[in-house]
Amino acid sequence: MQRTGHWITLILSVIGVCVVAALIITTGLGAIGRYLHMTGVTWSFELVGMLFLWTTMIGAVLAEIAGENVSIDGNSVTSSRGQGFRLYHNLILLLVAAAFVWSGLAMLGRTAFVPTPVMRAPSWVVHSSIAFLGAGLGVVALVRILRIFR
Repeated sequence: MQRTGHWITLILSVIGVCVVAALIITTGLGAIGRYLHMTGVTWSFELVGMLFLWTTMIGAVLAEIAGENVSIDGNSVTSSRGQGFRLYHNLILLLVAAAFVWSGLAMLGRTAFVPTPVMRAPSWVVHSSIAFLGAGLGVVALVRILRIFR
């Protein structure tokens, strides 16, 4: 199980780095295009928004995996507060994750194929990031809860 978790973390990290690199390149392209009065790169600002959301969601899941997203004394395995506090923390995390999944799926159900204003990409490209965040946090919470009872 830990080997699988390591590979998932590694894959998410590589995807996150690629998204950040694309974000930097696209931001630079948009800035240069605006400075040089190029009209053909207005799509870059919409893409920057999409990439920023995905960077945030991937980063939040990776930070939660590393235990750095919400740092509460007693949240780690080595804490003296015990299993009850860790169970409480992870049940709250699971509740928040469920809210993100529910909200993300509700938004996808209504607007998944509505095109974005400039690029005309389907909105699920952006809105699926919310469901991804919820699913990622939910998996992290469930794995931690299972570890508490093992």
